[in-house]
Amino acid sequence: MEFTQRVLNAYAQIDDRRLRAIVAGLIKHLLAYVNEIRPTDQEFEFAWDYMGRMAAKTGPERNEFLLLADVLGVSQLVESLNHDEPGTPVGFALVGPFLRANAPFRGRGAADMSDDTPGARVRITGKVYDFHTKAPIEGAILDTWQAASNGLYENQDENQPDYNLRGRYKSDRDGTFDLVALMPTAYPVPTDGPVGELLRAAKRPPNRPAHIHFIVAAPGYETLVTQVFVKGDKDIEADVVFTGDEKMLGDFKRDGDRFSLIYDFPLRRGVSTMPKAPIPA
Repeated sequence: MEFTQRVLNAYAQIDDRRLRAIVAGLIKHLLAYVNEIRPTDQEFEFAWDYMGRMAAKTGPERNEFLLLADVLGVSQLVESLNHDEPGTPVGFALVGPFLRANAPFRGRGAADMSDDTPGARVRITGKVYDFHTKAPIEGAILDTWQAASNGLYENQDENQPDYNLRGRYKSDRDGTFDLVALMPTAYPVPTDGPVGELLRAAKRPPNRPAHIHFIVAAPGYETLVTQVFVKGDKDIEADVVFTGDEKMLGDFKRDGDRFSLIYDFPLRRGVSTMPKAPIPA
C-alpha cells in the first residue's frame, strides 16, 4: 500500500478532475492486480511483448487493441454502462472494429451492395421514432455495414467493390426507412494476431453470430449503436464479443426468393454524437 500511495501521489496534480480520477483508478487496480498475481520477470516480458505485437497489428485496416477489448467483454460493458435503460426495446451494442467512415448515402429502397454480391437479399423497413413521445423522427441517418457471405467485410476483401455492404440512409417525414441488405452472415473475428492466441488458449470459438450493424443518429437525440441478429440463431449465446441478446433480435421472414424484416429504432433525447470509425474513409 505504501508503494501504491507513492505512485498515486505522483499523479495527484492532474488538473482535470475526471482524468485525475481515471488515472488514479487505473493505478490502484493495475498495481493491485500485479500484487495479486505476482508475475515473474519472464511473464512481464511476455506482457509487454504481447502489447508490442498488438501494436504491430494495429493500423488503418484493423485495430487489435479494440478487438482485444471486444473479446474480453470490455467494449460491450462500456456500452451497457453508458446507455442501457430499463424499458428500451432495442439494445446498445459495441461498434466493433469494422465501422468505416463516410459510407455513401443511398436512396430509399436501394441496396447496400453491388448487384453481383452473392447471397440472399433482405428488404429492411421500419421507423425511427422518439422513445418517450412515439413521434416519428424525420431525417435520422441510419449507417449500416455488414460482412459478405464469405464472412469478410469489404476492407478485408480485395474482390469486393469499395464500400460494398455499407451505406447511409435517411428516414422520411413519417420516420420510415427502406433499404435492401444481405441476409446476415456469421463470421470469425481475426485470429492471426495476439487476440487469436488468447482465444485459442481459452479454447473459445472466434465466431460472431450472423448480424447487421446499425448506427442511428438524429439531432437532439442520443445516438443508437446496435446490431440486429437473426431470431432463433443458436449461436447468439456463444458470441465471442458478448453482444448478442434478446433486445437485438430481428424476425427475418422469407418473402419469395428473398427475405423481409420490419425493425424499428427508438431514440432517446440527448446529445447526438458519432463514434470514431476504426477504419478511415
